[in-house]
Amino acid sequence: MEITGDEIRRLLTDEEDPRGVRLVGAHVVGQLDLCDLVVKRPLVLRDCTTDEPVLLNRAQFSVLDLQGLVAPSVRAGGLTVDHDLRLSGARLSAEESLDAMHMRIGGSVYLDEGFHATGSVKLNGSRISNVLMCQGAEFSSSLYLVDVEVGDAIFLSHGCRILGGEKHAAVRMRGARVDGQLIFREGRFSSPGVALDLRHVRVGKDLLMPFDGIDGQVQLEGLVYEGLPRDATVDEWLSLLATRTPYYATQPWTQLAAAHLAAGHERDVRRIRVAAQRDLRRRGQLSRWGRIWHLVRGVTVGHGYRPGLALVWLAGVLAVSVGVVLVSGAVRCSAVEQVGYALNVATPLVKVDARCTVDASSGAGQFVLASTWLLQILAWAFATLFVAGFTGLVRRNA
Repeated sequence: MEITGDEIRRLLTDEEDPRGVRLVGAHVVGQLDLCDLVVKRPLVLRDCTTDEPVLLNRAQFSVLDLQGLVAPSVRAGGLTVDHDLRLSGARLSAEESLDAMHMRIGGSVYLDEGFHATGSVKLNGSRISNVLMCQGAEFSSSLYLVDVEVGDAIFLSHGCRILGGEKHAAVRMRGARVDGQLIFREGRFSSPGVALDLRHVRVGKDLLMPFDGIDGQVQLEGLVYEGLPRDATVDEWLSLLATRTPYYATQPWTQLAAAHLAAGHERDVRRIRVAAQRDLRRRGQLSRWGRIWHLVRGVTVGHGYRPGLALVWLAGVLAVSVGVVLVSGAVRCSAVEQVGYALNVATPLVKVDARCTVDASSGAGQFVLASTWLLQILAWAFATLFVAGFTGLVRRNA
């Protein structure tokens, strides 16, 4: 069956059938231009074909069903649909396959069940009341969801495959808002550069994002989600943030730590915060001396998240002090008293009564005196770091 684009437009404008227009398996001859057409009735073109782009800019329908459509492209900027927009199983072959920015969809958008776009798909700035469904779809170029608002959930999952170019992310969602779930489970996203651009995305409920389907880098700064992210372990998140993001950013680490803190996972929170500090030292914008001091804080107190490390260092200082006194032979008293003397001169917290004298006239005695002075400074430093780190940890967790 063949029908011209002009005939379809005439049927929509002239006929008053509340069921709208329904065509199955038709070949549309010429351009189907429905731009600016306001029809509060359904338009169903199921399994239809056309050799020209389908033009729907600023049109209005109650339902728009283009399932199985075969066409070069669909132009639907500013399209309004009261209920669902269906492109399930559609095959679009142009360089810009679907240009549907700033749509207003009262129901859901279905780009699923074998939907295939050779070129880019752009839904930037669109408002979708229910679901954006892309299960089982294949995008041979980028999917743009910049500033999209979805009331329920986005399913880029269960067989969804999206490929990006060197300059463009496979999925670009910057500034998108999803009131429900954002689901990447069993999806495949690949790009030589950035596979997922999730900058400043807000997810009202769950983020389901396993990492085995992501081939490329991920941009996450500004991503906010509720609860714990699902489908990936803490170790996988630590690896992703440290090695698969283009540069260091504080916010993704903070968001992950906050999610685990809210869940009461104190141990994981400390791991995340320490890993964030390591990433800052490795990729952050620190001066040379700032990087050195950062390393010192990390080794001694785990950047304030592992103050117990300072006690380990303090114990090491005391052990060195005892070793120096015992080995030198310059301290005159019994072995037990020598241990007490070593603890007495090194520790800033405990004083032990030890009746010992040091032969200051000998080289060994002078070495003992100089060493114990240095060790006492170190002991005070590690004790202070422990107190400061412990106090800061308590304050942060209060």
